[in-house]
Amino acid sequence: MSKELPSTSDNPRQPPSEGGDYVFRLDVPKLLEFAARKGDSHNAAIARRTGIAESSVSRYVRGEAQPDLNCAMRLSETYDLDLRDVIKRIPIEAVA
Repeated sequence: MSKELPSTSDNPRQPPSEGGDYVFRLDVPKLLEFAARKGDSHNAAIARRTGIAESSVSRYVRGEAQPDLNCAMRLSETYDLDLRDVIKRIPIEAVA
């Protein structure tokens, strides 16, 4: 776990301002918004276009799992997303 400070805003590019542990989480609504712009409104369509297993996409969308770097990059490149805009910094307390 990182000992860096959590961000106090929704902007993950902003340096954290207070102490505490945090994790990074995929901003699912933003991902789904960008996927829909390309006509991918279902998990199966996202899986086909990205090459990520549909079961994995389903777990990401439900918030049960987070993409590894390889899958995050596939999502980023496929939907023209900047990972710094689609990954949120979440305090550990909020996740527990």
